[in-house]
Amino acid sequence: MSKVEKAKVYLRRVPLIAEASDRPSEWQSATHAVVEASGTLGFVRKRDLVAVKLHVGEPGLKTALPPEVAASVVRCLRDRGARPFLTDTAVLYSGPRCNGAEHAEVAYRHGFRPEITGAAFVPADGLKGNLERSIAIDGIHYRDVKIATALVDADGIVVLSHATGHMVTGFGGTLKNLGMGCASRKGKLQQHSDTKPSIRKKKCTGCGECIENCPEKAMALDGNQVAVIDDSLCIGCGECIARCSSDAVGFSWDSASQKLQEKMVEHALGVIRGAKNRLCYVLGIVNLTKDCDCIGAGSAIVAKDVGFAVSSDPVAIDQAAMDLVCAVEKKTIDKLAYPAMDANVQLAYAEKLGLGTRNYELIEV
Repeated sequence: MSKVEKAKVYLRRVPLIAEASDRPSEWQSATHAVVEASGTLGFVRKRDLVAVKLHVGEPGLKTALPPEVAASVVRCLRDRGARPFLTDTAVLYSGPRCNGAEHAEVAYRHGFRPEITGAAFVPADGLKGNLERSIAIDGIHYRDVKIATALVDADGIVVLSHATGHMVTGFGGTLKNLGMGCASRKGKLQQHSDTKPSIRKKKCTGCGECIENCPEKAMALDGNQVAVIDDSLCIGCGECIARCSSDAVGFSWDSASQKLQEKMVEHALGVIRGAKNRLCYVLGIVNLTKDCDCIGAGSAIVAKDVGFAVSSDPVAIDQAAMDLVCAVEKKTIDKLAYPAMDANVQLAYAEKLGLGTRNYELIEV
């Protein structure tokens, strides 16, 4: 796509609804309407096995996109004669989503099951998160990236994402769902290799919240009742910074954030190449939380609901989300969630690598 050509981003706005129980049906209708109006499923053929890449939510989380939204996407695919399946990959940290069996149980308990969504949940990277394909790319960090097998083998992918803040990338949307969400465990480890937290000793109160919630038991209190981190066990997941209420946990934002965003984008490029560009992107710009859907305790809402967007361009749809939130809140999602972060890094690098364009036309449905 040339730099002067505008990508099309379709948007269906949703009303602000006070009762959480009323949102799924409204969001389901909005998603179906905007997907159909966008015409972005033109790549789908009869009997295609199409992956719907989503996030089923960490156990305990109430703000992830509900299964009714996935049901709308599945319905659109089935209307075209496709055979859709829901999918996601194993997480790095310990817990029920770190293996295929328990991940499927979480999906089932959260309503991502055939009788609600119209499709089954299939872990994309197998039982232990190690089923992967190596995809050749030309990046500054990698010459090949490790992508979950089912997402490479699928006949097409609908990337269903939830716009949120993120403690290291600032903003998590389509590019994050592609790059982090579609990578195998090895791919995730490669992305997080430069992202390790540190303790600001003078700020630590010794409350133990970070220690209790560290998924890898990489933290402890020293003799002075100050938290310490075992770097040999730390996987850079960021749970400690999300839990700390005294601002005692930090990252080297200037280097770690930029590198993680670049590595994430390079993995996103691998997904797109592996899928042979047979993808479309759906983004829920609702329940805009400070942290991503991997934080089981949840986090504060930082912006008002906007609606659901659809595009064939992953860069354009994320740029549109940033702009739409800024138009309402006078700040972009990254600055609302983590002011030290700059999500422009991922958008600029994705455009540079040819994943899409930040120049878009917004079409309201």
